[in-house]
Amino acid sequence: MEVTLTDDYSLLRDSAMDLNDNSTDPPMVLALDALGDELNGSIPAPLILVDSNGIVEPAIGMEFDSDEAAKEYYIAYANHVGFGVRMNKSRRSRKDDTVIMRRFVCTREGFHSKRVIYDDGKKKRKRGTTREGCMAMIEVIRKDHGKWLVTKLETEHTHMVALPDKVRPRVDRSMISPNSALIPSEPNGFNNLKNFNRGIRVNPFGEGGEAQGLLEYLKRMQADNPAFFYAIQVDNNNCLTNVFWADSKSRMAYQCFGDAVTFDTTYKKTKYMMPFATFRGINHHLQSVTFGCALLMDETKGSYVWLFETWLAAMGGRHPLSLFTDRDKAMEGAISRVFPRTRHCFCKWHILSRCKQKLCDVYMKYPTLRRELKDCINDSETMEEFETRWEYILDKYNLWDNAWLQSLYEIRPLWASIYQTDLFFPELSPSQRPESLNKFFKRNFNAKISLLLFISKFDQAMSSQYEREAQEDLATVYSKPLLKTPSPIERQAVDIYTNAVFEKFQEEFVESLGYHVDKMEHGPISKYNVMKEDDNQKGYIVSFNDSDQKASCSCCKFERCGILCRHVLRVFFVVGVRVLPEAYVLKRWTRNVLSNVVLEERVTEVGLSFQEYLVAWYNDLCLDAVKFGMEGALSSETYKVAKLALQKSFAEVIAAKNNQKKGQQNLQRFARLQKMQYKVPLPKLQPKKALLPRLTQQDEDGRSKRNAEDDVL
Repeated sequence: MEVTLTDDYSLLRDSAMDLNDNSTDPPMVLALDALGDELNGSIPAPLILVDSNGIVEPAIGMEFDSDEAAKEYYIAYANHVGFGVRMNKSRRSRKDDTVIMRRFVCTREGFHSKRVIYDDGKKKRKRGTTREGCMAMIEVIRKDHGKWLVTKLETEHTHMVALPDKVRPRVDRSMISPNSALIPSEPNGFNNLKNFNRGIRVNPFGEGGEAQGLLEYLKRMQADNPAFFYAIQVDNNNCLTNVFWADSKSRMAYQCFGDAVTFDTTYKKTKYMMPFATFRGINHHLQSVTFGCALLMDETKGSYVWLFETWLAAMGGRHPLSLFTDRDKAMEGAISRVFPRTRHCFCKWHILSRCKQKLCDVYMKYPTLRRELKDCINDSETMEEFETRWEYILDKYNLWDNAWLQSLYEIRPLWASIYQTDLFFPELSPSQRPESLNKFFKRNFNAKISLLLFISKFDQAMSSQYEREAQEDLATVYSKPLLKTPSPIERQAVDIYTNAVFEKFQEEFVESLGYHVDKMEHGPISKYNVMKEDDNQKGYIVSFNDSDQKASCSCCKFERCGILCRHVLRVFFVVGVRVLPEAYVLKRWTRNVLSNVVLEERVTEVGLSFQEYLVAWYNDLCLDAVKFGMEGALSSETYKVAKLALQKSFAEVIAAKNNQKKGQQNLQRFARLQKMQYKVPLPKLQPKKALLPRLTQQDEDGRSKRNAEDDVL
């Protein structure tokens, strides 16, 4: 049962109290010399992690004599790293109502609840929020023997922590021993940037007016090409935090190759990288293609939600089939919200890269472990084989208690390829690593480089990428690979696929000649066992439907990467299929995929505001205009046809706009006439009852006169 703390706990009486706040009255003084002795006596030796400054790193399993000792330790650690601490939760025992659990979190944990603001006529200063959803925390639980044990721990922050020269610990220096195990002496103090190894990156928007320079660059790019898309996000103080942009080629490429996307956050690997991320995919030449770029200074769930929604709007609202990212809690929450129909997985290469960090000591002790682990991940062809290999590695190297490997095994469906056979991702070879920005960064950039120079060099890299793609387009048009067989299927494939994709297909086709086929089941859907000539122990099951000539293999290669496997190709040869069925020619791998793009109206989400619809329509038309321009600029004849069609269409658009304007003016005129009609005063009519007495009196006078005349006569 979670409860808030009472006033009996004077130092922790507020669950939202900032334990690092210097304004707390009375000030808290920590006897850290004594605390160091207590920690050295209570923490098991294998769990003590000390950095170059002598600060004890937190770890699961640490023990403290009391919850106050745990609190003071975490405050000292936070002061060293550069973040604030506050009390978040506590739990009491149902037996004696004593506190048995305490949780201390970063001051930027969670989000502020929205409060109703009453307007009393006074001018109020807009305050910035300090809550960003940071997940850093430590939780201690009281055990039966009276010690307090660390059971939950998160050391990664979703924001930049304070720079070392800005950190000022809330302690009395006179009470700290120079030999303290927690606080370093002054010569090695907080001003030593080399010892500050918490992954801090310098904000590129902070100095030298570079934010303004970036905005001018983005505006200039959009002025040169209206299909260029960019968006910025600011915080409560109107400071630039996150930026996204995508050029016209990236947006058009997504329409053809946006089925599988990788969100590359290579910059997280080291603090010296620019906080630069990209959306990437693979084109029909098996080259890496960029779908958009972002500068991320704020790595909270809210920022990721903004980034993913902005990117989705720039790409015409089309969701990818699969999205591969690094393992990040804030990112996971944002993806589940923005991409509910997309299959989210962790990038296998990011997992292997993290293994280098998490298992560095084990790798040094067992040099063969790294190779065996990689073979288990890349070469396993069934789930059973993967699990058998994994267990063998844990047994061989006695790693059953390794927390990192255990956590990976629990989430293996999210990153191991063998568990993703139904997921499309164009990884044509298990050992093929997609191109990463890591080498690109190492060659050119670090955190000290100016932002504008960074943008300039990245533009050059993008231009080189487009040039390589254009060279492959020319090579595909003017040269063809040599055929290795007289098969009509191979001749058909070389005319359909790009050169790079055909080489992969040709490899499968030639290898299929070394397999033999045994028919297992007869009927409308026949089943075949396909085995290699020199290996009769390992076979693949191929199901073939003779009515529609559709086949499926147990290796699931076509489902994963869109190219038929050698087993299906061998069955096609046996049953007499001499031409590739249309269903097995994936359009994204063909040489004409870009030229055959059909201009279609993209579906926009229901419930958007009119302003949001305007943006969506504008983006849609810009994408179509880019496709129109690429097709119309191929020759002088196509240019003339395209120019005439564009002029005609433009005239029709202007005419439709004028008709709509006239219709609106007529409606407004009609509305004004109706209002004027109701405002014209009507003549006042006398009530009939008021006339009756007067008429009656006149009748009486006439009757009296006639009577008098009668009397005279």
